[in-house]
Amino acid sequence: MNGMARMPATASFFTDTVSEPLAAAESRQPHDLVGMWYGARKRLGLDDRMWFGVYEQGRSTPQWHTRSHRFSDGIGGLSLLLWEQYGHDCGPLPQGRDKEMPHWREIWKPRAKVPVPAGKLQWRILEPALRDCSSHVPVSLLLSVMQTRGIEQRAREAGVSSALWLLWTADAALRATLTAEASVNDWVFPVNLRGAVQGADEYTNHCSGLCLKLGPDQDAQALKQQIAARFARLEHWRQWSLLTLGRWLGQSGINFLCRFLQGRPGRYTGSYSNLGEWNVPGLDGLNATAPGSPAYPVAVSTMVCNGRRTLACRLHPVVGGNPGRAIEFLKHWRRLSLSASAAADQD
Repeated sequence: MNGMARMPATASFFTDTVSEPLAAAESRQPHDLVGMWYGARKRLGLDDRMWFGVYEQGRSTPQWHTRSHRFSDGIGGLSLLLWEQYGHDCGPLPQGRDKEMPHWREIWKPRAKVPVPAGKLQWRILEPALRDCSSHVPVSLLLSVMQTRGIEQRAREAGVSSALWLLWTADAALRATLTAEASVNDWVFPVNLRGAVQGADEYTNHCSGLCLKLGPDQDAQALKQQIAARFARLEHWRQWSLLTLGRWLGQSGINFLCRFLQGRPGRYTGSYSNLGEWNVPGLDGLNATAPGSPAYPVAVSTMVCNGRRTLACRLHPVVGGNPGRAIEFLKHWRRLSLSASAAADQD
């Protein structure tokens, strides 16, 4: 992502707002309907920070920066970080697959449900008493150019995009480390809606999502078909309609709903984010990780910068999450993503 873009004339997106009143911090930023949910989370004591890692000067570990999800999504936050801290203008941000928002009658028209695997999510460790603890600092692996190309090759052999291949292998790696092999895992798959919706500026939250279920016997092609079916049902637009209820309910209404709807610890698996490909002169690599929560305890992500892919993970303590277990997961994820046998199993 390169080019010229108009950067917003707002207070720094990376100003520390932890110590100031929440309302004061929010008043300094563009209004963000989706961000209202993260404001509600913060009022419940849940971490609302995204983590951005920057690899440079040949270092083996990234320099970490944090940014509240109340004011931007991952793409917007990362582009602003690169501008403010590194002077790099990313240009116009990538647009989504849809060019306009469908009419609400089309969005909510009854459609056949998507078949899902039978079974339930099964954690190897689940400690609800740790719900008030915070997730650890993310851990990440910076792959080589050859490894990055190898993943693209494995994805082609499996007949799917690298984004779907990496979600499928992340799910497989989770079964080897954190969940039972027979577990049916619930993943949130973010969907970029830029180009079809208009926020206060292009850096605010423009992402909806699909809720996916993956079972142990599903291959990458089955995942591809499930995602296509959910897009056809306009589930990402249904989710967007719910995420923007703050337009009518206000912050107090969203606070109530968030408190009422927050899931029990370990209720869902977590989120998978793929932030695409970036070209930033002078950097070795980039990564970005979502906040996660006790109800969504696994936050995994991937992206490519200057031809090198990163894999990142952040785990919540309710599922035994710590940096060591996260590194174990990442090593399994890397191995499976590069495995020719894994791609061959799709045939």
